[in-house]
Amino acid sequence: MATAEDDAVSAMARVLVQDAAPEELPLFGAMRRAYLDHPGGGVESKRGREDMLGFGADAAVMLVTPVAFEVARRVVTYLVAQLKSSVEAETSDAIAERVHRLLHCSKGDADGGPRLTHEQLEEVHRIAVEHARALNLSETQADMLGDAVVGSLAIE
Repeated sequence: MATAEDDAVSAMARVLVQDAAPEELPLFGAMRRAYLDHPGGGVESKRGREDMLGFGADAAVMLVTPVAFEVARRVVTYLVAQLKSSVEAETSDAIAERVHRLLHCSKGDADGGPRLTHEQLEEVHRIAVEHARALNLSETQADMLGDAVVGSLAIE
């Protein structure tokens, strides 16, 4: 069963794929199931990507979706840590739910919920780009994913 954090990761990954590689959306559901069954699933290497997705090396190198899941996981982990530091008394599930709401209500919660600062958005961008580059995406694709992450969270 997916947790609130898994749901937040999936939601962000979908936005990233929609923005950076919309041609991969038809595969998103299957890749989501594969990722949730084996989070991280060896995406760190080309061989691991082949195993996780069941595609050959050429197809795996071109896919953004597995990297989008890993980037989303890192960003959600960062956001959870940020919310934990400001809301120590809440449970992990409640914090993950707030991150999920933050991802779905990018201008902040209508009831005065959390909003990300400019510095936090810069850190989110850095995390996303750095991790995407570590997973062998091109600089252009990594920047596009970083921009998509921040765009999905940006405030006015």
